[in-house]
Amino acid sequence: MFHYVKKNKITESAVMGTYVVALCGETFPVTKSAKPGSPVCPECERIYKGLPPGGDDND
Repeated sequence: MFHYVKKNKITESAVMGTYVVALCGETFPVTKSAKPGSPVCPECERIYKGLPPGGDDND
């Protein structure tokens, strides 16, 4: 199952092995890329859809 995380943390996690925090609160190191049709965490998806448009790529 794939989760929504801050995109600026994905590469760092994949290269350095640092943990990312998903919208649902789960923490894990990034080990693979999501492919079209991959299952998505329902809690992450619910939270993501409730966020205002635009986002903040500063942190």
